[in-house]
Amino acid sequence: MPGKREFEISLQIFNACAGSGRPETYFEEAELDAPEDYLKMKHGKDFENMKREVLSSGDIEYTLDKGSTKYKYTFTEY
Repeated sequence: MPGKREFEISLQIFNACAGSGRPETYFEEAELDAPEDYLKMKHGKDFENMKREVLSSGDIEYTLDKGSTKYKYTFTEY
């Protein structure tokens, strides 16, 4: 079983109700066994509705669209 890996996590929150054309953006660094563990902790049962995509850069992107609010997480491994 692999050990913990270091990630930079970028979170963009798109809020249609706020009327802003730009997302709120946050950055965090974390040591994780897997990005899925982090997302399950943050979003609980909503995790099953997330879409996963591996980008050409190797980054892993997860998107959760909840109608008026959309979350986009990008995990970049060091």
